[in-house]
Amino acid sequence: MFWYVAHVKNGFATKIVSVLNKQDNIDAFIPKKEMWFRGVNGKKYRTVELYPDYVFIRSQLNRDDFHKAFKEFFKTISGLVELLDYDSVYPLSMDEQLLFEHLLDKGNVIKRTKGLKINSRFIPTSGPLKGLEDRIIKVNRHDRYAILDMNILNNKMKLPIEELSPS
Repeated sequence: MFWYVAHVKNGFATKIVSVLNKQDNIDAFIPKKEMWFRGVNGKKYRTVELYPDYVFIRSQLNRDDFHKAFKEFFKTISGLVELLDYDSVYPLSMDEQLLFEHLLDKGNVIKRTKGLKINSRFIPTSGPLKGLEDRIIKVNRHDRYAILDMNILNNKMKLPIEELSPS
């Protein structure tokens, strides 16, 4: 399986996902994550887009076959979408693909990771960050997120955490 990333104009991501998923050999989606919010109704987790202006595409087609099959299609929707052609992003490296496959659930959402504070470190006990402790470079306990040592689309990954009280 190969993963590709397309940058879309603001506000068109959902429509582009719908159009792309009607094509053969494509599974398009917008990755999402849970985030902690404080609002008038109290504090709670909500699902938000991980990269709002990007559409991720999974396909069995390698880069050359993908271009041959969809070059004309992408021309018809040019102005709304452009395939990213940076070597580090398009297609995603195998390490990036494996990380996303580990983090995302079946609904393409990164759920919060539960863990404990041990010796001033966040140690995941369950959730997508379990086993990735070495990639956590910073934890914001107040806003309930961890920053991963992974730079994708020129952004550090801020992922949701929930610190549990030791029993």
